[in-house]
Amino acid sequence: MSFAWSATFTVGQPADTAKGDKIILPQAALESIIHAHASAPPPPPIQPDPNYDPTSWAQPQFNPYDTTKPQELPSPLTFQIRNPANRLLTHGGVKEFSAADGQVHLPPWMMASLALGLGDQVMIKYAALSKGTWAKFRPLSADYMEILDFRALLEARLRSNYTTLTRGEILKVHQGTKEFGFVVEELKPEPGEAVCITDTDLEVDIELLDTEMGGAINHSTSGILNEQGSRKDNILKIGVESHGRVSPEAYQRWTVDIPNRKSGIDIIVHVQEPGDLDVLVSTKLPVSLQDHLWADFESVGPRAITIPESDQDYTTQQNSQIIHIAVFGREPTVAASGSSTSTASNFDGGAIYSIQVQYHDSSDSPIPPSGLSSLTSESADVPNKDGPGYQECTNCGAWIPERTMMLHSNFCHRNNAKCNKCGLVMKKEDLPNHFHCDHCDKHGDVLEKKKHMEIFHGWYQCSCESFESPALPELAKHRRTTCSERFIICRYCHTLVQQGGPTSNARDRMRGLHSHESYCGDRTIQCQKCSQMVSLKDVQVHAQNHEYQRQNQVTPQLCSNQNCVRSKGATSNVLGLCQLCFGPYWIPTEDPKNQKLVQRLARKYHSQLMSGCGNNWCRNQHCATSRGRQMDATSAATEMMSILKEARVGAVDGHKTWLCVDEGTTRKKVMAELLLEEVRGQYTIEWCVKALEAERTDLEAAAQWLQLQAPKVKKSAV
Repeated sequence: MSFAWSATFTVGQPADTAKGDKIILPQAALESIIHAHASAPPPPPIQPDPNYDPTSWAQPQFNPYDTTKPQELPSPLTFQIRNPANRLLTHGGVKEFSAADGQVHLPPWMMASLALGLGDQVMIKYAALSKGTWAKFRPLSADYMEILDFRALLEARLRSNYTTLTRGEILKVHQGTKEFGFVVEELKPEPGEAVCITDTDLEVDIELLDTEMGGAINHSTSGILNEQGSRKDNILKIGVESHGRVSPEAYQRWTVDIPNRKSGIDIIVHVQEPGDLDVLVSTKLPVSLQDHLWADFESVGPRAITIPESDQDYTTQQNSQIIHIAVFGREPTVAASGSSTSTASNFDGGAIYSIQVQYHDSSDSPIPPSGLSSLTSESADVPNKDGPGYQECTNCGAWIPERTMMLHSNFCHRNNAKCNKCGLVMKKEDLPNHFHCDHCDKHGDVLEKKKHMEIFHGWYQCSCESFESPALPELAKHRRTTCSERFIICRYCHTLVQQGGPTSNARDRMRGLHSHESYCGDRTIQCQKCSQMVSLKDVQVHAQNHEYQRQNQVTPQLCSNQNCVRSKGATSNVLGLCQLCFGPYWIPTEDPKNQKLVQRLARKYHSQLMSGCGNNWCRNQHCATSRGRQMDATSAATEMMSILKEARVGAVDGHKTWLCVDEGTTRKKVMAELLLEEVRGQYTIEWCVKALEAERTDLEAAAQWLQLQAPKVKKSAV
């Protein structure tokens, strides 16, 4: 039932529904809408079918005499929103009725589209919109090609936030941190000025840009953004050394293609002193101090990162073979040659470095950790250790000839000092500049302390405001795993979205779903097998239930006659034959020990073996016609006795008989054997017969029926 309602409101503060088209109206608006709906004249009565007989058992498609049922308020409510000053208009739904009297709250994009400001007058009118079936969008810029799946992204945005679409309005969507704009170009059904998109299957189409612009897209997006926002290609090749220069507090980015994931990689960066930098590595963008998988924050020696082939983040990377590397420049903390007595005042503001990526050879000795002295790194193989005529110095630990030990000991104690904590030997003047971290095992030059404390013992809070950590690597781990702002490809809507916080649903937590996928997975689709509506996140379990039911079906019981393919049926007999095959052997007289039945079956077998059935289509291996030769009475009797035992007359199961059948049954048997050969024995002959019956002897259709309906043969355990 259609009704008329309109009112004028004052524009209040923008609504928090910035991502959709839903407005907030006052409570009085709802009351007036209900009153207008109740006061609207009822629809005209539908004329009954003149051919309808009310005394018959047939039911009409509608009851034209039922006028007692009240008409419900339309859902969803859709409105036309118009600026009376410039006659601009759009459409939208309603979120709630909680605004102050006389006010309406509109999304910011809607206020901008209608050129409305705070305190302006806006007209809201109820509009009954038809359900949309098709929408065509035109991108505002060429970078829409960066979207992984723009149709899925548009459909997800519309489904989650919009009630209506108006031709000419601009729809803005986000992938990651980037925003893309699309103009609503066309709508169906006609006239297509505006449609409702709730509870309808809306097909989305894109008006592609011209070829020249498309070529420009591919060219412009092939590089990497540098600090100034321009495109710059920093491409590394495996085994080739490259050079760079990075300013303090700035990033320089590199990419390297790693097609062979069966081998790990080594990333080695040599820095010219007194420069200092950090190396950050990830399998996807962005790469920064807060977003990375692997990093080296040392200040002394080469920066070396080894990623083994066993690393899950490295080996399971999908959709790309690119490794992203970011070099972050820092103010120098250690002066040239590692001497703390000199300064880096002559530093010209940029760290010069060389970078190389190579496949990791597990047979090579591992790269020594940065910041350790040569004495420490070679302590496992001290020259002349325990050699004859050598003695260990108690101060520096070196093995010195005994004849010169006194001279060495005097010189060593006068000039060298040994750290009591780590055993590192250094000059006495350098000992005051040697530090040990109070929170971890880190030690080195005191000029490294500031950077170490900042990175590993500072205080970092994630922008999601739900995680704090003193260590930058822990923050990076949080941002790539549990952070609500982490971008993921949703497994249900296939768009790049923020995963959201932990879901409140315990089952979804066990599935590894966060809030977005938990909400998105609640959407339902219809099962093609049982027509039941199933939520997306339960589709796999629902399919497994169908598979379990399929595999545990009871196998159809065929006639024990090896040449017959008819079902045994509900009734059973002592030979396990179908009713048609058992008919010639049934007699009305009592035969408690089945003696007469065995005699009739023996006579039938003997006749088949001696003279045959005479039918040229016969394929009974115990029939003279099928064999093409007749047997004498004695030979026939001997073979008859052997196959008569297989009948197992009177037994519960295990019957096997060999009787001739009609031409149609023989043809079905041949087709069942052909189908069994085609499916390579994955299904039993009983299910092949059932498939042919279901598909009316169509072999190709029967093979598809088996794949969908029949249980496969279970392989016996060895």
